[in-house]
Amino acid sequence: MTDPQQPVPAPPHPYAESGSASRRRGKGNLSIAAMALGLAALVTVIVSAFYFGLGAILGALLAVAAVVLGIVGVISRSRRAPAVVGLASGALALLVALVLGVVSAVTLAGSITAPSGSHSGAPGAADEPQGSEDPMSWPENMATGGIVFDQDGVVRSEIPSSGAPEPQEAGAEAHAVRVYVDYRCPSCSVFETTNGETLERLMESGQASVEITPLTFLDRISPDQYSSRASAAMACVAEAQPEAAWKVHRHLFDPAVQPAETTGGLDNGALIDAVDEAAGGANDDVRSCIESERFVPFAQALNEWVFDNPVPGAEDPQLAVTGTPFVVVDGVPFTGSPGDAQAFTDFLAEQEVAVGSVS
Repeated sequence: MTDPQQPVPAPPHPYAESGSASRRRGKGNLSIAAMALGLAALVTVIVSAFYFGLGAILGALLAVAAVVLGIVGVISRSRRAPAVVGLASGALALLVALVLGVVSAVTLAGSITAPSGSHSGAPGAADEPQGSEDPMSWPENMATGGIVFDQDGVVRSEIPSSGAPEPQEAGAEAHAVRVYVDYRCPSCSVFETTNGETLERLMESGQASVEITPLTFLDRISPDQYSSRASAAMACVAEAQPEAAWKVHRHLFDPAVQPAETTGGLDNGALIDAVDEAAGGANDDVRSCIESERFVPFAQALNEWVFDNPVPGAEDPQLAVTGTPFVVVDGVPFTGSPGDAQAFTDFLAEQEVAVGSVS
């Protein structure tokens, strides 16, 4: 029987929680947070593998937070399912980030170290790849290592007897333009699109010779040695069909022909078709030369020689090729943007090239 004098305790507030319930809910929230962070970390590192390498760092940080919160959630036994998901996805994201880090480190090491093999001398028989039984072939009309064009087209030359590139001897009134390219290099395509006609008119007017030196260093980030094969194809054209060399050079930078830096390029058959289109018909010697990859060893050896030696004829005796496009006029390097036509025109004028007559 209830004593009417005894105070009746107030009923609990319908929205009130006990301290233990509140703590359980807090730990449950940690479990959900662990799951969200873990899944976000996993997505971040996966996306970074294809688009943004530095995103793996952010993914790793999210993964660490997910693992820590997941462990807390598992220990607290509150909402264990999301805690386990967060812990597992965070651990997997950490593993993926670690693998991406190792791959990135190996790639970076390969990009900053010298290409395989030491070539302190010029391309020659000593540069023959291991396992090859025949001496390396040196293409005709590339005595300087590059392909030299003047108002008459390709400058004809025999294979150098010394086994070393022979410096170009320009006429007294002519200027010398050297252009180092890689046919996979997107900036080279920009330079060619922007300034190719200017160079062509300089050649045709007799004001300058233009030497194109194809390099192959982007092979290290591509799956199929396209840079070497395209450079070798240019050597084939220079030797066997030199009258088509300038057109082929320009066509290899056409967006429909040039591959992206890290994707597969044209196979040899498609490369022959591209050369055939630009040349208005490639002859049999050019076709068989490209198909057999005859000048690939030469192209690779030339690439290493270029990076191991100063630029011939440079005003600065220590001037070295550091990337592509690398343009030197009368021994002075062009430092402007590849896509800035006015900057290149101004640079030519500074070297006393009569740009006005070719514009």
